[in-house]
Amino acid sequence: MATIQKRRCRGHNYWSIVESRRVNGKPRPIILEYLGTAEALLKRLKEGVPSKIKTYEHGLVRMMLNIAEELEIVPIINRHIEDKRLRDGFTVGASLLLAALGRVGRPTSKRGWYEGWAKNTSLYYLLGKSLRRLDSQHFWDQMEAVPQEAIPLIEEDILELILRKYNITLDSVLLDMSNFFTYIASTNERSSLAQRGRNKQKRMDLKQFGLLLVLSRQDHLPLFHKVYAGNLTDRTIFKENFHEILARFKALSGSLEELTLIFDQGSNSKKTLKEVKENIHFVGALSPHQHKDLIYEANPSA
Repeated sequence: MATIQKRRCRGHNYWSIVESRRVNGKPRPIILEYLGTAEALLKRLKEGVPSKIKTYEHGLVRMMLNIAEELEIVPIINRHIEDKRLRDGFTVGASLLLAALGRVGRPTSKRGWYEGWAKNTSLYYLLGKSLRRLDSQHFWDQMEAVPQEAIPLIEEDILELILRKYNITLDSVLLDMSNFFTYIASTNERSSLAQRGRNKQKRMDLKQFGLLLVLSRQDHLPLFHKVYAGNLTDRTIFKENFHEILARFKALSGSLEELTLIFDQGSNSKKTLKEVKENIHFVGALSPHQHKDLIYEANPSA
């Protein structure tokens, strides 16, 4: 229940509407609205509703927080993170979730997360915590706390829960690769991912990185991803990650017997296709210099 409370600051009394909530298991007073001095409050009551009303985005953030809680996103991330420290009151998992919510609500840089989006939402009210200190450095620090080897483990745990909860069938999966150009300076050698290569948007003048993505046929759920250097070919990346992809699907479904992998001709070679055929059903296409016909289905047990 909300109450009106008084606090004294620099010789003046100020009033606020306060509600008691549990934060990390302990009751804490959360200020819902600053009312100002008694004179200011009296003026409000006499003048009625102000002519200007500030609105906040609520529906989307409330829905996304509900989904994140249902899928145990924060606990799953934190389970794989050794760094248990709080930064500005948030765990690593909570900070990564907030960054993701920002990307859904209004894609912007980490620098513009609060001013460009969060302060105009009801997140402060829903979380009962101040978000003003969550600047770009906060998110960079929290992202730095995630070991690279923990990322596939987090991804797999979340996927297992989603597949079980929503009964998604893994009968066929779609694999593709693409690249994305960046504006990282050509003289910048700190990034090993950003490299020059054949760009699908015809921006060979810019450095790029590549993304391998595997989706389920049902609902197009991302099942596996790999970010790679922009100067590597699709064929090379597919070959290097093929067994890791198989391991992911064995972990998710327990067997590859009912699964079909679908990919385009840019991913294969004769040697790779032979290996694919020995391990999993697939649909693919040979490149023109290999064969003109489409390989429609191959049975590894045949």
